[in-house]
Amino acid sequence: MKVTIDEISPVQKRLSVELPPDMVAKEFDNVYVKLNQTAKIKGFRKGKIPRKMMEKLYSQQAESEVLEALIGKTLPKAIDEAKLVLILQPQLDSASTIKTGEAFSYSVILDLWPEIDLPDYNRIEVERPEVTITDEEIEEQLEALRRHFGTIEPLKEDRPLQNGDIAIIDYSGEVDGEPAEGLGEKDYYLEVGKGYFNEEFEKEMLGMTKGSEKTIAITYPENAVNAKVAGKTVYYNTALKDIKKRIMPELNNEFAQKFGPDYKTVDDLRERLRKQILVDKEEAAQANIRNQVLDQLASKTDFPIPERLIETKLNQMIDNISSHLHERGMDLEKAGLSEDRLKDKMRDDAVKQVKTELIMDKIADKENITVENEELARHVDTQSTVKLDKKEISDALIQHVLPKLRAKKTLDFILERAIIKPALAETQAAVN
Repeated sequence: MKVTIDEISPVQKRLSVELPPDMVAKEFDNVYVKLNQTAKIKGFRKGKIPRKMMEKLYSQQAESEVLEALIGKTLPKAIDEAKLVLILQPQLDSASTIKTGEAFSYSVILDLWPEIDLPDYNRIEVERPEVTITDEEIEEQLEALRRHFGTIEPLKEDRPLQNGDIAIIDYSGEVDGEPAEGLGEKDYYLEVGKGYFNEEFEKEMLGMTKGSEKTIAITYPENAVNAKVAGKTVYYNTALKDIKKRIMPELNNEFAQKFGPDYKTVDDLRERLRKQILVDKEEAAQANIRNQVLDQLASKTDFPIPERLIETKLNQMIDNISSHLHERGMDLEKAGLSEDRLKDKMRDDAVKQVKTELIMDKIADKENITVENEELARHVDTQSTVKLDKKEISDALIQHVLPKLRAKKTLDFILERAIIKPALAETQAAVN
């Protein structure tokens, strides 16, 4: 077996293996003997079929099994001899035609663990944002509750469309004079002035009357995620079919009592909201501290990252978006989202996530931080695994749960030693 290694980058190498004819011939012999035991050919007993006939009928299957067997037997030895530490499974790069009595060669791409020079992660200095709650924030939450329990009713008066109205519209988009697929809806409910659809579009609708039509031109930036509209002007042919209003329930004690026996008055509800806002802000402050630690570690450490790791992370992010869209009965294509554009926009975030994961893994190794079986069991108990078999559960634990639990323990380890100071005024202003 002849092994050569070519460097593609500090974290990626091409490993080439050449196997002698006798090794290939021996493996063909093994495969054909095995196939002979199961092959069914009229006039021949199992195991007694002539080799020539086997080669005529099963050559493709044999070649496939020989290729798999040779790589499976020789690649681990080649990697071990080269003393390479892989971060991902090898990826087949090329393979020669495989025939008995001839040499066989193949090459694989190997992604390696980067050399990481860890910065000092003991006594990292971070700032804790001050947690304050204003009356305005509580009132905003009360208004959100009123909106949730509000009703949508037809507008009684005859007047033009205003901010805050709910417009029922039919619209269809045209690009370059042609109808644009996916840029149209009928009986679409649009709350004007909220910016949920498009701020400029909603401004242009103001003043329209029930039954009126208008063509609204919206020009989108070149970097728009929706590939159908990026860098183009879309002409929306819009018909206002009806105007409705959201009728909010009165904010009184009766409204507060809708939320349970513990709420007798509006002030009781305000106090409950204040406590919940406090909990949310405390969690946000703690998340801010954790992000500061990760940002500092990433900014003080520089190393090459295997491209396949970044691509894997991007695919996970795309899958998450697709799952959310699927819950709403949509997919990327229906939403007009380009996978390539999404990846371009999310790449920096993916790189940062991968980089911090590698740093935390390195620290965990150095500090011998592990996840005990009891910790894993507690986590599993909180998850729904009804639809998964044991192997699926095991694979999911190894691939997804264990790394996250270990990273969390590592970050907690660093935070226990961190110096946490109150945020400076300018930092606090930026957070708020």
